[in-house]
Amino acid sequence: MSAAIRLEQASVAYQRYAHPRDALLEWLLRRPRHTLFHALQEVSFSLAAGDSLGVIGDNGAGKSTLLKMLAGNLPPTSGSCEVQGRRSALLELGTGMQPEFSGVENARMGLALRGLTRSEIEAQLPSVLAFAELGEFAQQPVKTYSSGMVVRLVFAIAAVIKPDVLIVDEALSVGDQYFQKKSLDRMRAILRNGATLVFCSHNLYQVREMCRQAVWLEQGRVRMLGDAQTVVDAYQDAVRGRGEGLEKKDRVVCRIDGSPQLLNVTLNRPYFQTHDRFAVTVQASRGDRPLTDVHVGIVIRRNDDIQCFGISTLHDGVQMQDNGNGLLSARFVIDRLPLLSGEYCLEVWLIDSSGVHVYDSRERCCHFRVQQASQAQGVGMVNLPHRWEMPEVLEKQEEREDALAL
Repeated sequence: MSAAIRLEQASVAYQRYAHPRDALLEWLLRRPRHTLFHALQEVSFSLAAGDSLGVIGDNGAGKSTLLKMLAGNLPPTSGSCEVQGRRSALLELGTGMQPEFSGVENARMGLALRGLTRSEIEAQLPSVLAFAELGEFAQQPVKTYSSGMVVRLVFAIAAVIKPDVLIVDEALSVGDQYFQKKSLDRMRAILRNGATLVFCSHNLYQVREMCRQAVWLEQGRVRMLGDAQTVVDAYQDAVRGRGEGLEKKDRVVCRIDGSPQLLNVTLNRPYFQTHDRFAVTVQASRGDRPLTDVHVGIVIRRNDDIQCFGISTLHDGVQMQDNGNGLLSARFVIDRLPLLSGEYCLEVWLIDSSGVHVYDSRERCCHFRVQQASQAQGVGMVNLPHRWEMPEVLEKQEEREDALAL
């Protein structure tokens, strides 16, 4: 399969001056008065047409610089960057928007900048406006828009033209829950139609679910490139090793926009012995979403942040039930808890039917302790069902059985 994206030793460097006057002095004196800042250094990879790549890393790692280069907005200082086919990018919020122009005028201009003819623009304009759902604001100046309305319009322009390569930055996080889901669904549809996706996000769950591959950037260099699950896990391990992201308090994400919301999560007890019955009861509201589009996911974590086990009603093929008035409840049960001694907690998620969009979550909630029962011998994380066999005894028994059969 041909490569849609190919980078060979691509680097981007910026000239930095200690004082603004140094740029003028450099030009006058013909002597350098700047230092070079390497935003990207010798980045090489290729992405096949129809494939998907997640871009992860800390702030300042070079992610936005890479996306700008892929979008054609920033040429490499050295090396090469080749992108095949029509590309469409959703980068910094409001990029290319003229604040004095109306939404309709900006939509026309955005489509024109993507190479559409006048007749193609007029044919696609209704689809852009319908997807953005701006209503009467479509005729108002963009400077009167909220940040969420701006991202609606920018994404609608970027996605409606069915690009060969779609490049998406973290800008989607600005939109409301409804539009985030709508945008993620559109991205999945574009992928199914054979387009290539480059997706940059701090939401590592979405990177794992949306992308087949991932690249981890660190200080402008490729730290790791490969399978998305493997790269994301390695990045999370590195972050935890620095002591980041280990917030001990329960985090509750509140939703007020009509999307599903977690209401309560309870354990049947705070202390367990290995092989005790373990039950988690989750109560939620489904908001304005259909019942088939709301699922519960549960992850058990140890206090050293090792993920012990995770599953969802979506992956198990379990349909949620409405208890009335849009309220949902589900109970996750392990009849014989295999965990050995330690301190643990839960992560609980409300996700959609694609498994990509997260409506609501509670992270590091329902802390509990497991005491190893006397009959549950062994060390490690779990007590696995097992048995011992003696090969020599078994072989003699099999020989006797063979002799009797003769």
